[in-house]
Amino acid sequence: MKKLLTFLLAAVMTFGMSLGFTSCNETTSDNTLVVYTEAGFAPWEFTEKGSTEIIGVDVEIAKYIANKYNYKLTIVDGSFDAIVAGIDEDNALGIAGISWTSDRAKVLEFSDFYYGGAVQTVVYLKTSQPAMTETGEFAKSNFEGKKIVYQTGSTSNLLANEKKTEWKVSDSADYDTVLAALEEVKGGNGGIYLVVDSQVAAQLVAKNNDVECATIEGVDAESYGVVAKKGNTELIGKVNEALKELLVKDAEGKSQIDKWLAQFEAISPED
Repeated sequence: MKKLLTFLLAAVMTFGMSLGFTSCNETTSDNTLVVYTEAGFAPWEFTEKGSTEIIGVDVEIAKYIANKYNYKLTIVDGSFDAIVAGIDEDNALGIAGISWTSDRAKVLEFSDFYYGGAVQTVVYLKTSQPAMTETGEFAKSNFEGKKIVYQTGSTSNLLANEKKTEWKVSDSADYDTVLAALEEVKGGNGGIYLVVDSQVAAQLVAKNNDVECATIEGVDAESYGVVAKKGNTELIGKVNEALKELLVKDAEGKSQIDKWLAQFEAISPED
């Protein structure tokens, strides 16, 4: 998990009077909030088809935090595994659909959870017709002798590493993006499975008629939080106050985050 905290600044989005560029080792002014994300994880953060602008639920959360505390916001699109390896700056957050794990909590300060329904699923070719359990889950026996792929540094990566022996997989591979991993599945004649978050899987299935997805037998749900430099409880305290407001339910039982999820699930991400 420990990797050098370097980022390819593929896209930088700044909300304020001027455009600011930052790296994980660069100091910025006190009124700037740097938010690291990885824009390939729809509906949480992605670029809409035909656009280079980063949008999604996590981007809206970042905007809300910045507006609440009068920060100028700089969003940096980088590597997910670099984000979860640690953050150096006092004025920086990671907001990228980051699930809590004990290992991540050793190097990052986590906020309260803002989403608790993240479930790891498997995406597979429809023609492979895998076995399902009585409750409609993807039977773990399907993995035996097959290859699994996943995004580098994600909880899908962690789950795959944890379950490789139990699932009796023959091979595995990690990719910088989910879409790159999906391409291997589509070219694998049913012998390759993609492990990925359920909402991302739903987006992939909606755009690719030849694949399907299902939850995995014996895999529990995860919870997402915002992360900061380890020990930065002051900034995380501000985040928690903002999240508390965003999670208030209205008369219909919907929070603002629920509404953003519905909004961005309806938008087609860039191929």
